[in-house]
Parts: sequence; structure tokens; C-alpha cells
Amino acid sequence: MGISKLQRMIDGLCICEEVKVEKTSLIIDGAALYYCLYYNSYPKLDQRCGGDYPGFKDDVCKFFKALQDCEVTPYVILDGASGSEKQKTLHTRLKRRLENAKTIAETGSDGVQKTCNVLPPLVKDVFIEILKEKGIEFKQCLGEADPEVVSAANQKQCAVLSIDTDFCIYDVHKGFLHLNNFEWKSKKDGKIPAKLYTRSKFCEHFKLDPALMPVFASIAGNDYSILEDRGSFARESSSPGEYSIKRLDDMLNFLNKVNLDGLNDSQKRERALSEALNHVGKEENQTFKLSIQKYVQLEKPSSELPSLVRNKVECGELTTFVISVVDQKTMMLPALVEDFSQCSSYTAACCIRQYFYGLLIGDKMCTEYDRDREEIKDQCVSVVHVSILSVWSLSVQAPEGLRRRVFEEALQVQTSALENIPDELKLPVCVTVFWFKRLQHHQKSETVHCLHALLLLLVSGSVSLKLCVILSLEDEFEKKMKALKDEGVSNWQPHVAHAFSQWLCCMRQSLHLNQLLCSPLPEPQCMLYCGPLLHRLADEETFEKLLKTLRGKKKKLYQDLKTIFHLLARKKTLVIGDSVLEDVDPEIPATTLTYRSGATAGDIEAKLKLLAQDEHRFDKIVIHVSNNDIQNHQLEVIKTKIESVCNFAKTMSDSVGFSGPLPNRTNAHIIRSLSSFNSWLSEWCPENNVGFINNWKMFGLEPGLIESNHIYPTRKGADLISRNLAKFILS
Repeated sequence: MGISKLQRMIDGLCICEEVKVEKTSLIIDGAALYYCLYYNSYPKLDQRCGGDYPGFKDDVCKFFKALQDCEVTPYVILDGASGSEKQKTLHTRLKRRLENAKTIAETGSDGVQKTCNVLPPLVKDVFIEILKEKGIEFKQCLGEADPEVVSAANQKQCAVLSIDTDFCIYDVHKGFLHLNNFEWKSKKDGKIPAKLYTRSKFCEHFKLDPALMPVFASIAGNDYSILEDRGSFARESSSPGEYSIKRLDDMLNFLNKVNLDGLNDSQKRERALSEALNHVGKEENQTFKLSIQKYVQLEKPSSELPSLVRNKVECGELTTFVISVVDQKTMMLPALVEDFSQCSSYTAACCIRQYFYGLLIGDKMCTEYDRDREEIKDQCVSVVHVSILSVWSLSVQAPEGLRRRVFEEALQVQTSALENIPDELKLPVCVTVFWFKRLQHHQKSETVHCLHALLLLLVSGSVSLKLCVILSLEDEFEKKMKALKDEGVSNWQPHVAHAFSQWLCCMRQSLHLNQLLCSPLPEPQCMLYCGPLLHRLADEETFEKLLKTLRGKKKKLYQDLKTIFHLLARKKTLVIGDSVLEDVDPEIPATTLTYRSGATAGDIEAKLKLLAQDEHRFDKIVIHVSNNDIQNHQLEVIKTKIESVCNFAKTMSDSVGFSGPLPNRTNAHIIRSLSSFNSWLSEWCPENNVGFINNWKMFGLEPGLIESNHIYPTRKGADLISRNLAKFILS
């Protein structure tokens, strides 16, 4: 109920009853619970960095453990889609949450966040994951949960646990427990202290006919209606206190005085509403009547979805967003804490949503509500109509190969490359590839750092690895990861937050598409995402230190993830140099290798300038330098040419590296010059944030790598250069 002061009014009048909750069933308003657990956590869970889902899981598990200890049997009921009649309310809420998100992004202080909250995007999905994992009985409704909550509570003859004061209005036989007063952390002797609110006690105090409680809710204000009385009720109240309390008090006194003699409950409500409207000079309005009916007729909402699909929604195997799309052709995208100077993070996952809509509504349009700068805008989105597949065919289980192919098309990946990746990481890897490819056109250095952070987090969160080491001591890598998480984020960076926000949007939409396609990929664990930890890992120095602690299976998984990522993302790499590269092949997809006999640094720069004219851009450029410059120039001249070609290469790529010269023993002068040049290059590259492959050192350790002409590598030498290049490209 939208009466924000009703609970304070009841508490102030001591209309509630102090109780100890034990050995009972309990119907829990699921949305209210996960909002409360996230917002009221201590220490406060992250909202700025995309969410702290491991921390959230801990709190949820502790809550249900407290219920178990007190022999309380929970039954959780979750909201579904809201009806079209509630669109105005939802729009207002979205606008308020958008303002909150911007405030959190710009300030982030704990003081602000106490009153200014935004739920991270995967909280509901993680909450359902936990319910399944813990074996907690739950149901996800097709529409508003309130009617089913009330029905279940009365059927089981137990109380409702929520924060929604609507449950003071409904006829809940065993009453309503408010989450703010449900002191589960203070349980003692198997009992939880709480306050119980009942409609009967409320009506008894105000001498109000219980049949008029829905009228009171309708005129006082809820999600469907509010009586604009211009202060009439507040002015006439004799109650002390603030305006809103006075208003509620006089409304109750007014309804108490309405003559209801000889009327049945329906007639009582009709007369009370009519007199309340007349009192403030309003005509009868159908909106109020519909609002009143919400409390009187506990109707189960319907949907145009096929019955098998509805069943999947109700058991939490499918997101409730499908209902809004099918029944209303709309998608309201929740507010995110992101960089408001950039486009909405949801744009990164737009094409995945187009497949999602296409499966649900064919070739019809879907209206999305998202932010444009700081305002909410609605936009009609064209869909990708998958003619060979629809939600109707999915309800009877289309072949897995077909469903997987649609998923691959939507995310533009090949899942066949994921054989060596643990099942729980397959979907997150696909999401990461999709996310990175979408950002490549506008790639900044922080995007690469965010990628490395995500790969490390996937290694840390792998269930398969945890099962392998469950009996062993925590290794150095895990200890450092835990320490980083505990330290939190002191230097929040908007561009990093935005990159991770985009990833989360891609993750959530891919998760929901995978659900809709009956899980062609194994369901991932969303709860592994930890925003504050990722922000720390996105720092290059922190990442490099942590990388050195990887050992054994974790190290192998990290290398496998990098290899698969480059395979799927098809990162564009250019390797350029002279004819030493003729037999070299790093065998990395999307790698272009170009060479010219006798090429110098100046020739390479000229070739790069030609490529730049056609707007070529690469993720990495590797320049192989040979002895051609040494034969023509003094060392100081060569240094200048190297700096020049490097600077130009940096305009075409965020990552540039040099593949150093091979030992050349044609004469003593060249060998000395090359040795000096290689030493200088090995120091200059790291000083200038440039990669370096020290071929000189590796070729000097093993015979048979250089041909008898002392210039070109043998087949074995070419293979060594190929491996060195592959390692650098995948780094």
C-alpha cells in the first residue's frame, strides 16, 4: 500500500501486538524480503559497482537459517508482471530510482545510500537461485503477488511477512508481520521477536467497519488510486502530529461516521466511497472502484502465455519479463548505477533482447522504457523474428541443437569451443565475449582491464575448482581475493562502473534468453559476481600481482579461458615485419601476418599508414624487428625510427609490442650492434608501456634454431617464434 505513514501511525497508537515467532508456517512476500535484506544489510552491501551477490547470499542464507532454528517453515511468493493499470505508478517509481541511481553514482556516501537505494540488476535472479539451492518452497506469480499471499496465508492459517502495509487492509486471518520489526538477528531460545498487525485490532481501535478498509486504502492512496483532497481531511483532524498522519486519521474518522445501516458489505463500500468523494467535491470515479476490488476479489491473474510456459514462470525457471512482453508488448528496464554521461548500459544488450522479443511476440514491436540521459524515454524496438522457433514451439521442447543455434546467433558465438570450460562458466564466457566484441569499436584501456578482472573472477568462482580443492587449505590466490573484497572500493571510477554495468545487462538478458530457450547452456551461478572485488581487479597493478599467485588447476583454467576468449571474440591482431616471418604462424584466429623481404622500421611505418587510410584498427599490433636497420644505420638512428613506428602503431591499437631481433652471426660487428640494440629495446619497451618478446635470449639457449646462413630461422625456430607470438597475443 502506498500509505508511507500508516505503519508509523499504527505503531504510535500501539495497535500492534508484541509476539515471539516459533514453530509455525510463514508466508513471505519474496520481493519485500530481498529488497529488505539487500538494503538493510550490515555492513551495507554494494550498490555502486553492480552488486555484491556473494555477500547477499550470505545474508539470505542466515535469514533462512534463523527461521529453521526457530522451526518456522517458510513459503515464499514472488511478484510477477504488473498490469497495464499500474503503468503510471511504475513510471513514477522508475523515475525516482533513476534519480537515486544518479545520486549514488555521483556521491556514493553511506549517508546518502541510507535513504537513496537502487537494487542491483541480478538480485532477484540470485535470490531465486538461493531458494532452489536451499530447497525453500516458493512460487513466482504471473501478476501481483498480494492476492496469492493472502490466499496462501489464510489457507495455511499463518501470518504474512512483508513490508507492504496493504496486508493491514486485506483480511489476513492470522495477521501481518512487518519486516522492519521482524528481529531475526535477535532470535533467542528458538523464538524471533516481532510485531503482529491485524485488521481486526485496527478496526476495533478506530471503530471502523472492516468492510470499509478497502475504501480507506483506495482514497488514502495506493498503487492504483489516491483521493486528491487538497488538505481537507488533514485540516479537519484533531490528531496531533504531521500532515500525513492527520490526513489518515480524519479519513478514518469520516468513514466511521458513514451510515451503513441495513447494507451488505458491497453496498457499504459503495456508499462510503460516494460520500468521501462528495466530501471533497469529486465525482464518482471508476479508478477508485477498481482499486477497491483489488482488496475484495482475490483473483489469480491470467496471461496469454501457453500453459507449459506459465508453469515455468511459476516455478522460477523463467523470468516474469516474458509476461510483460507477451501481454503488454512492453519492457521496463530497471534503473542502474552507471556513468550518466554515457548512453544507457542496456544498449549493449539490445540485440539479445531483440531475439528475446522475437521468440515471444514474433514480428510485433516491443516498447522499451529506458533512460535517455536523465529522462525516461519509451522506444519501439524492432525484433529479430526467429521463424523456425517461437515460445509456442518451445513449450513442447524444440530440439536442443535448434535452441542452441538461436542462442549462438543472438550472442554471435560458437559454443562448440567451450568443451574444456566448466559447465557453470560456459554462459558467462559467452556473455563476456559478446560484451567485449560490442565494446571493441569504442574500446578504451579500461575495457581490457575489466576483461582481465572478469576472467580472474570466473576462475575464482568456478564451482568445479572449488569441489576439487574442498578438503585442501585455501591457497594464496583465494586469500588475496578475499582480502581485496574485504578492503572495498575507495577509488570508484565511473567508466569502470559503466563497463561492468554493461556486462551485467548482457549477463541478465543472456540468462533470460537461455531460460526461454529451455537452457541449451547449463544455468550459471549469477551469485559469483562481486562488484567491489571486480573494481579492485580492474586496477592493472593489482591484477598483475594477483595473477602471479595462480597455481595448478586455477592457472590452467585461466589460460584456457584466455585461449577460448580470443578464439570466440576473434580479437584482431596484426603481426608485421620482414621475411623472417615467412614460416611463422601463431595459429590465433583473426591474426593477420604481413611481411616484406628486407623491410626496415621505416617500411613498416609506411605500411601501417596505408592500412590506417582504410581505417583499419587492431586489438594488438606486434612489430618484428630484424637486422635490416642495423646494416643501414647507426644505433642512435635506429632508436629514433623505432620510437616513430611505435608511436604511429599506438594510434591504431591500444596494445603494441615488439618481437626482438634474432641472433645474427654473419660478422662480429653486426652481432655486437644487434646485441646492443636488443638490450636497449628490452629496457625501452617496458618503460614505454610496450610489450617485448626477447627472441635473442631464447634463440641463444638452444642450437638448431637458425639456418646455416645465420639469418633465417629453421622450421624449429619458426615454431618457437610462433609460440612466443601466440603467448603475447593471448596475454
